[in-house]
Amino acid sequence: MFNFEPFMGGSIVQFKKQERPPETETERKLRLENSRNLGRGIDVLRRIRTQILLDTEIDQQQEQLVEAHRFCELMAREIWAKALESKPTDLSLEYLDSRQRLAHRYKNVDAGSGHGLPPQFSIGNLFKAADDMIVRLEENVGSVDQPNHPLDGEELGYVLQEFLMGTNDLTVDARNKLFDGQSRVGGILTGGGVYLELVKLVIDKYGDQSFSLNTFMIAVDKDNKIAKCETGEFDDVVKDVVITDDMIDGGGTMLTALWALGEYFPAATIRCGKGIDYPGEFVKRRDREFMVHLEGRFQDYADLSEEGKTDEALAIFDEAEQYAREHGVNLQAGWYSRKKKIEAGMFGPYKIKK
Repeated sequence: MFNFEPFMGGSIVQFKKQERPPETETERKLRLENSRNLGRGIDVLRRIRTQILLDTEIDQQQEQLVEAHRFCELMAREIWAKALESKPTDLSLEYLDSRQRLAHRYKNVDAGSGHGLPPQFSIGNLFKAADDMIVRLEENVGSVDQPNHPLDGEELGYVLQEFLMGTNDLTVDARNKLFDGQSRVGGILTGGGVYLELVKLVIDKYGDQSFSLNTFMIAVDKDNKIAKCETGEFDDVVKDVVITDDMIDGGGTMLTALWALGEYFPAATIRCGKGIDYPGEFVKRRDREFMVHLEGRFQDYADLSEEGKTDEALAIFDEAEQYAREHGVNLQAGWYSRKKKIEAGMFGPYKIKK
């Protein structure tokens, strides 16, 4: 039997477990049914993610990203509430109604999955993560219901250890930036968004007031190297962004997000467990892609001019000039010097356009 545990735990995790009293058969069935129903929530998030990546209208993308974010928050509250129970109870009507409404809205959208794992594995991983944080909380504050003090930075790092290092393998710099309230912290849909909101819940409820998370959601298609993210009003001046997930296997999804987010955060240093992207690097990569395209067209432009096909060559020049304007890059000097030679009749007859 294939072992999914390494995939679900990200890098290297050692989740602590809560001790629970033995369950009756009825209780066991209810806990299993709750888990299945939460798994259907992951399926809904996968469908929303697919639709975000399909839509070309920015307003629609943003509406769906906000919708996914809200549902991640709801799922995180539900998982946390269930993890705290010694005996299982029914899921909330708020969650059940919301899941049903979204399932109906996105019923014709393909769920897919970047990891190819059933939603149930994501839910199992999220419950393990919640259990781990609860046990660590009790070690520090005595009781999750009546904490005896707010968590300081060191204690918070311990409670969130498996999120910060076990799953996401964040550097010290990234961990420090994550909690300062000025950074934006992204969760990769689907499970990564829920895990991030679980962490935000813990920080808001148990952390010192100086700590906070400014979260947003990211939809990623690693195969086509596309990432769309939920935007905020001041993203153009944000200095630090941290990307997180609930699992990192090959790292392709995380790297796709890392290389894409510079489009949304042009002034930010973007960090994740797979690397760092500095301000301006996204533009350099993007422009390099445009320039490679123009280099290919220049060869056609040069070949046609050498053959005396000046009309066809100049049509390519016009096309290249428009492409450069649309993508905010400059044509290299060779385009213009060759155009002057064409107009001077060096490659054959040239007819001045009226």
